[in-house]
Amino acid sequence: MKKLLILNLSFIFSFFVFADEVDSSDSEPKGYVLMSTYEMAYGSKFKDLEKNLIEETKAGVTDGYDACSLYRHVQGSQRAFYMICSFKTMNQFAKIMDVERDYSNEKQLFASHTDHILARVKTELDSPPPFVMFAKWRPGPNLSMSGFSERMTAFQKAFSKSFGACNEYIHSWGPEYAGYLACGFDSWSDFAKATAAADENVVEAISSFPVTGIVSHSDELLVRVYPK
Repeated sequence: MKKLLILNLSFIFSFFVFADEVDSSDSEPKGYVLMSTYEMAYGSKFKDLEKNLIEETKAGVTDGYDACSLYRHVQGSQRAFYMICSFKTMNQFAKIMDVERDYSNEKQLFASHTDHILARVKTELDSPPPFVMFAKWRPGPNLSMSGFSERMTAFQKAFSKSFGACNEYIHSWGPEYAGYLACGFDSWSDFAKATAAADENVVEAISSFPVTGIVSHSDELLVRVYPK
């Protein structure tokens, strides 16, 4: 993995693989994922960056991550690739980061890059799905940590009811504090059905709170590139 981890020291709160191993106990540590985003450079070819990042994804497992997957933008805010690698503890992550890899002679094929370490909150996906709806919510300044957690739990239940299975994550390290959901689907027909269900389920979930407390929200639709 490219060691370009961006650390935001303002938030030392433990907040695609979008799926690794389903947790059976809420009392046990659920582990983390490193989500690395690589934006397409202007005038570049998808296949050139895709080929390079597939090799990086494979190397992630060699370096010590439990599993890695790669997704590509379909609809959303950024034309980019999303590499997701899972690990159980920060000690495991430290050993991975200690692996020496020389990038000095490699050509940069992407325009911009960010890394986020996200802590698992709820895991329902048991394998990397063909497609992912990846959603992000940022809390407002007056919303407490517990209040934000309650809202994210409500969103997770609503979207899981709509899509069938969704993983929930919270910020651990990276550029911004937010809550995240990764919901899998097998086809665009399935997405259409899930969307119809979500219209009702999400409204019902958020209506249980006096205010949303959310300052911004975004959705990304992604397609799996690796593993095939």
